[in-house]
Amino acid sequence: MTPCSPWALSLLTVIFFPLFLLSCGGGGGGGGGSSAAPPSAATNAAVSLPLTNTNNQIPVVVEQNPAISSVTLNLPYVTVTVCNKSSTCLSIDHVIVDTGSYGLRVLASFPGLSGLGLAPVTYGGLRVGECSQFIDGFMWGGVYSATVKLAGEVATSIPIQLISDPNLPNIPSTSCTSTGGPNNGTLSGIEGNGLLGVGLLAQDPSPYYTCTTGSGSFCTPAPTPPTFPITSEVTNPVAAFGTDNNGVILQMPAVGIHGQSSATGVLTFGIDNNADNQLSGSSIIPTSSNTYFSASITGQTGTYPTSFFDSGSNFYFISPLSGISTNSSGNYNPSTYTSLTGTATSLTTPSSTAPLSFGLFDITADLNSNNLAFNDNGSTTTSGTADFGMPYYYGHSIGFVLSGQTVSEGAGPLYAIK
Repeated sequence: MTPCSPWALSLLTVIFFPLFLLSCGGGGGGGGGSSAAPPSAATNAAVSLPLTNTNNQIPVVVEQNPAISSVTLNLPYVTVTVCNKSSTCLSIDHVIVDTGSYGLRVLASFPGLSGLGLAPVTYGGLRVGECSQFIDGFMWGGVYSATVKLAGEVATSIPIQLISDPNLPNIPSTSCTSTGGPNNGTLSGIEGNGLLGVGLLAQDPSPYYTCTTGSGSFCTPAPTPPTFPITSEVTNPVAAFGTDNNGVILQMPAVGIHGQSSATGVLTFGIDNNADNQLSGSSIIPTSSNTYFSASITGQTGTYPTSFFDSGSNFYFISPLSGISTNSSGNYNPSTYTSLTGTATSLTTPSSTAPLSFGLFDITADLNSNNLAFNDNGSTTTSGTADFGMPYYYGHSIGFVLSGQTVSEGAGPLYAIK
């Protein structure tokens, strides 16, 4: 998922089927509702990968979120610990891992969070707010300083966003809501308690605001960097770790054509500094500054120059593919599993390529069978775009080297695909 900024384009939650939010510019994860009833009993076994190092790895679980009444399809959840300056901490479950966004966003209404008394980030004596914009909506909230813990990693006193923060004035009416979509800053809008953005950038470039408080309070757009300090922008926690701070690897187990009841993978922090985070055997794709590469798909005309990997998208979102049927909602629905191959090509280093292999299928019947982890559900989107969402991660290991970081395989931002 990706908010509306010139930096990136990705998808947050589903509006087609089940219901997805297309974001444009920093990213974020999410999933949407479906008309199908939530799972009551699994029909296919869960699949999982084991942790090998609890210091720099956390489990990522695709499952039904018990707090959500709709199907939480292909949503990768983790638990995040947030602490205040006094080291009082709170564990927040069912936070969506989003490799298409940057920074931690948590619902301000999560039980116990207000009790931490997190310190607001200010600029010129005014509170800082952020509007995370998506093509299908937005999230408004205040920026606060917090310490974020994941496994044995600690990001001390970094800016995070509290979504739907009651301490800020009303949402800026024009500049924030300009996408024309709804306010998705709710549990049902996100389909989780927050978003953990661990994508290719260190800070989120979404629009920021400075806000007065008290009677007659209001918000106005903050100046752009460098006038507005980058240290006040919502920060990718990985970039602030003391070690293991140059990127992440997300690895998920393979699932069958008809999906699985649930799936547990591993999010590993750091690149090339531990036995568990080596990129050997991976294809390396340096990206442009907005984190895109170009994709080609065998049998299709032209290329997809706005391509990216995004765990916050619970479908493949690919501009119309000839020869593959769709339903009235724009979802690909071939009656038999359709295999596709292609090539990912770096926009900055055209000699750097990686093979692509995936499939599309009509998963309707399998949703009714209570499965949640699918590698073959897709939908159409904007021309020239190929969003390799959560379905692509099953059976793959995908690394993300942050912009400004250099590993033996090259300088970030880059993807490592295996």
